[in-house]
This record gives sequence, structure tokens and C-alpha cells, in this order.
Amino acid sequence: MMMQKKKTTIVVTILVLILAVVGGLVAWQSNSQKDDKKSDKLTIVASTNVYAELAKTVAGDHADVSAIITKQSVSPEDYEPTNAVAKKVAKADIAFGNGLGYDAWLQKLAKTSKSTQVLYVGNDILNKKSGSNPHLWNDPENMIKAAQGLADTLSKKDPKHKADYEANAKAYATKLKPVTDKIAELKSEVAGKEVMETEPVYEYMLDALGANVVGTDFAEAIEEGNDPSPAVLTDIQNKIKNHELAFLVYNTQTTGGTVDKIVKLAKDNNIPIVKVTETSPEKTSYVDWKLSELKQVQEIVAK
Repeated sequence: MMMQKKKTTIVVTILVLILAVVGGLVAWQSNSQKDDKKSDKLTIVASTNVYAELAKTVAGDHADVSAIITKQSVSPEDYEPTNAVAKKVAKADIAFGNGLGYDAWLQKLAKTSKSTQVLYVGNDILNKKSGSNPHLWNDPENMIKAAQGLADTLSKKDPKHKADYEANAKAYATKLKPVTDKIAELKSEVAGKEVMETEPVYEYMLDALGANVVGTDFAEAIEEGNDPSPAVLTDIQNKIKNHELAFLVYNTQTTGGTVDKIVKLAKDNNIPIVKVTETSPEKTSYVDWKLSELKQVQEIVAK
């Protein structure tokens, strides 16, 4: 009887061990499947929150999207990536940025990876030449083309979800309709009017509105951190004093010195001022950002 009891105990122990091993294998397989499912999801790292918002709309649930620069106080042109950011880009499937030298650091970071594809809106999608104005997002048509370009790239990497990417790109265009409609509404009122910028950040929007942008030498000098020549400065001052400008576009993120003097001169001569920013305000959608600027234009031309 004692021997029989021992045999029974051994059998039970073996069965318990077998069940434990089987249970462990099932659990491992389940976790492995979850990990595989997670790895199937594409990863997109955008240089700024504006392009991250676009990418989230186009990618939908098929990609994890994040932005490197999310604060308005950080300039993409002067940004210095950390090691953590470098690792993040190196692990991404797509590094999505503006291009045209605006976020050149994105390309440099991606070179450390064999799998990260850099997709620049300016260089790769719009085929802009080097030296072109990099502030592409100020024309919503550029953003709509960017959405389609990203959809095409995602479709190549993930063909089974191509229909979703195509539909999402169209949805993004619809999302921007309040901005494109406002531009169409204002174009007849702005077209041909002389306007000036303190810095060429809003040029694409002004072109979309049909404005006649003057004082470009002044704006470019400010952007490059140089003082405008006396002749250029005198020409701008005369245009303001003679009330030749319909309005002045003021980039509030660049202040001091010559810019402050020009803004003050415009105020003193009752030249309307449209305040814009180069980068998106935090927690503000692209549509709300652009509409807030266009509404200032609307108030001016309505008078």
C-alpha cells in the first residue's frame, strides 16, 4: 500500500509539472503574439507637432506617432537633439519632417539607422528646390499634398492598409476645409494689395491670398539675423509713412531692434498689423491656428 501511494504521488507530481509547463508555453505564446502584434504597428516620429497632427490623421490606428518638438518656445531651426531623441528617431520606421534645411537634424539622426526612412515634405513630396522658403505649412494646399505623400509612403510599407491611408488623407483635406474656404473667401479682398512681413514666415499664405508682398529684402535680412541696408530700411519706412501697405504681418516670435521700430512706426501711422507665429501654439490644432491668423486679415479688409 505504501508503494502504491508513492507511485500515485509521483504521477500526480509529474502531471502538475506537465500542466505548469504547458500553461507556461501558452502564456509565452500569448505574450509573444501580443509583442508581434505591437511590432506590426508602424512608428512615425515627426519633427514638429504640426506634422505629427497630420501624420496621426493619415496613419490612424496603424501607427504610433509622436512629435519631437511640441513647445512653441523651441525653434526647429536651432534645435539640438538629445541622445534620447536620437535613439527615438533611429527606432522609427518613418522620420517625417519639413525639409529645406528647416529641420536638417532629422536627416542626420536617421543616418544612424538602416531602417528609418526620412520623408521631407519640401524635398520629397513637394519637390521644392534647396533655398526655397521653408515655411511650407502656411499654405494648407501644401499640407494636403503632404498628407497624400505620407499616405503613399505608408501604403508601400503597409500595403494591407492602403485603403485606410488613402481615405485618411482625403479626410485630412476635408479637415482643412475651414481654412481653404476662408482663403477663398478673402482672396478677392486681399488680391493685389501691398503687404509686408517682418520675417518671411507667412509668405505662402500671403501668396495663397493673392497679396503683393513687398519689402522681401527687409524680411530676409531679419530672418538671417542681419541688419537691413539703409536703402532697404528707408524704402520700408516710406511705404509705411505713405500708407502704401494694406497691413503688416508681424512674427511675434522675433522681436527687438529693427523689428520693434518698424512695428512701432506702423502703429504710429495706423497701418493694421496681423500677428502670426512661426511655430504652432501648444495644444492648438492646425486649423484653429491658421483661422486665428486669417480672422485678423478678415477684420482688416472688412473695414
